[in-house]
Amino acid sequence: MATATASSIEPTISEPLSWAEIRERFPDQWVGLVEVVRNSQVALDIGHARVVCHSAAPGEVLRRLRPLRARHADAAHFFTGRIRAPFPRFL
Repeated sequence: MATATASSIEPTISEPLSWAEIRERFPDQWVGLVEVVRNSQVALDIGHARVVCHSAAPGEVLRRLRPLRARHADAAHFFTGRIRAPFPRFL
């Protein structure tokens, strides 16, 4: 009996979701997206997309997206939460 390796396991791909639905389902998470349809030329103006992975760690999402990039040239990762600037360092 052959066992499947991690690289041969197909990820679960969601149905098309709007950006609002993605943010609601995966709050404060990094999400890996494919089949991204944008509302405009602005990079963050996502109309809808399919979620293939999510994690609190951006590196984990990038690692899981890497094998999908050959089939999904539009694969991208985004953060669903509020992006906060780092605190300034005081000397």
